[in-house]
Amino acid sequence: MSKIEDEVCEEILARAEKGLNKYGVSMERDDLDTEEWLQHLLEELLDAAVYVKRLQKEYAEMIENLDKVLAITEEIKEKMDE
Repeated sequence: MSKIEDEVCEEILARAEKGLNKYGVSMERDDLDTEEWLQHLLEELLDAAVYVKRLQKEYAEMIENLDKVLAITEEIKEKMDE
């Protein structure tokens, strides 16, 4: 495996341990039916969509700010060349 895959595996193990400590159950629990598992999945995916949207907006702002900095830098260079 790659280092990235190794890191993902480590995170999965850490998350499983955290879940077991927090909720007292593992993913092998049998108290949820398929519909309940699907609901959990949906909620996790909706959270993920919110995180992606937030990061998209943050990234767009960073690019906009970078463009402004580059424009100002170019203006400064032009004035220095005069």
